[in-house]
Amino acid sequence: MKKITLLLSVFCFGFLFSQKEELYHEVYFPVKYVLKSSKDTVKTKVLNVGMYTNEEFSPATYLRQMTVLDPAGKKIKVPENEIRYMEITDLKKVKRKFAEAKPVFSKDTGLIQVMYSGRKTAWYRKSYYSGPIYTYKTKDTDYLLFHKDKSITELHFRLPGAIFQLKEKFNNYPDLSAMINNIVDDKDLVKILRLYDQK
Repeated sequence: MKKITLLLSVFCFGFLFSQKEELYHEVYFPVKYVLKSSKDTVKTKVLNVGMYTNEEFSPATYLRQMTVLDPAGKKIKVPENEIRYMEITDLKKVKRKFAEAKPVFSKDTGLIQVMYSGRKTAWYRKSYYSGPIYTYKTKDTDYLLFHKDKSITELHFRLPGAIFQLKEKFNNYPDLSAMINNIVDDKDLVKILRLYDQK
């Protein structure tokens, strides 16, 4: 009985230690970025920062500053407000594009993710920290830009009013309004914006 208890204790300790090691394992994603002070594109790797896992992309990776590797493999910090454009590709080969907010909003609020850029509309996502920084908890605000009248609609997809706002914007297109009722994720809105661009 003592041997079984000892074996179980060793197994549990080893399992917990490996879990802890995995939790603090650093994961790097390929990144390309252009600084505001340069026209050169820097290609390197960025340290992904996630609250629960580093395997999935988190905006905490670049908010305020990001950690990248220099040509010698040394970690360096790059402040968010010094970046003009950036592309990050995660381990699932999903590429995310970011641009400085100033040309869109006429004020410098850091980077915004380019969710969609079309002929009639553009969709941007601004991520920010909510709560203490050490939690890496982030929230998003989405913005729909309509090129014709240069209007910008601020959306909070987690709030009930977002669907109403979208339907109001596309009320001249009953087919699109019907699709808005069924939005589940980002791909659904991209599909609607692409169809709108074709009208």
